[in-house]
Amino acid sequence: DEIEELVKYLARLPGLGPRSARRAVLTLMRRREALLDPLTAALAAARDSIKTCTICGNIDTQDPCAICADPRRDGSVICVVEDVGDLWALERAKALKGRYHVLGGTLS
Repeated sequence: DEIEELVKYLARLPGLGPRSARRAVLTLMRRREALLDPLTAALAAARDSIKTCTICGNIDTQDPCAICADPRRDGSVICVVEDVGDLWALERAKALKGRYHVLGGTLS
């Protein structure tokens, strides 16, 4: 049924096992107007507006992404990262004034 389907998909997310996914579904159902409806709208909007930057591989609502489009960035410095999560961590730390290249996986 639809509830088990939702539990199954939520359990695929990192950090959410079947029990946590089931609790999340129960919370979403109990707080439909406050949580489920806005989450559904946000997911649909994200699906329709988020793109992968054709220059670096970051995800953003614009292409090129805000980082690649920023003229204040040092284009002579490129940090190669495994995935977008690594890029976001470096951006939060304000550790780089240059640009990035997202591999999308590890090198062997």
